[in-house]
Amino acid sequence: MPKDMAQSDDAGKDNLATSLSMANARDTVAWSIAIKCETPQEELNVRWLTDPVIPGPVEQLGPGEIAFWLAAVHPSRDQGTEGLGALSFEQAAAVLDDEETSRMARFLHIEDRHSYLAAHAGVRLLLGSIVGQSADTLRFRLSMHGKPTLVAGPPGIDFNLSHARGAVAVAAAYSPVGVDVEPLREIVDLDSVSEIVLARQEQEILWNAPPAVRSRLFLRYWTLKEAMLKAAARGFMIPPNTVIIDAGPSPAVLSVPAALGPVSQWRLIASAA
Repeated sequence: MPKDMAQSDDAGKDNLATSLSMANARDTVAWSIAIKCETPQEELNVRWLTDPVIPGPVEQLGPGEIAFWLAAVHPSRDQGTEGLGALSFEQAAAVLDDEETSRMARFLHIEDRHSYLAAHAGVRLLLGSIVGQSADTLRFRLSMHGKPTLVAGPPGIDFNLSHARGAVAVAAAYSPVGVDVEPLREIVDLDSVSEIVLARQEQEILWNAPPAVRSRLFLRYWTLKEAMLKAAARGFMIPPNTVIIDAGPSPAVLSVPAALGPVSQWRLIASAA
């Protein structure tokens, strides 16, 4: 892989991404996981990974368990990532296939290429460690609605990835799972985008919130809905403002279109409100 596609010229360090703990992600990113399953919410277990590789066979991932890796791409010193696991450029570039490398090269900005590289390498390393195969030998195909699935993987295994500039998230489970991550930031066009993403009652909650927290609350709504639609392998075929959720401290699904199945099957997990 050409150096300028994987690494910036001023990057003397070779770390591409550094794992984030729940604590040091609190003030930098909004992240959400959605899983469609029968396991009660209180029995779900998120296996928070310190790097994208987990030991042991696939049987060690229980029916109510979600393997989850969250990382900062080129983290700043004030994120407190010292001592956490890292993914190097060399390790990441070695596992992508030719198609992934070609798609990465289409990003105009190097920050976006790096995030793509970290997310796609991360999901390969995670799945490889689960199924006991080399990450670079894994092959994928698209489902009917475009969600990647693992070729010749264990029955029922599902995975998802998300990359935004500066942050990536990867999840795997034995149920349909979706994940989304967004850097915390001020949303300048909040009025217009909220109409697209939020149902009327959610908009009322947003605009009744203190101005200082509205962007963060919107990103919580956004990542929760995005994770759900990705888990369902439908994406924006289903308008996000037709999905209604409680985005409070214990997020929950309130109403969904029939295409997403019963509300009772959906479980949501997210960063601190």
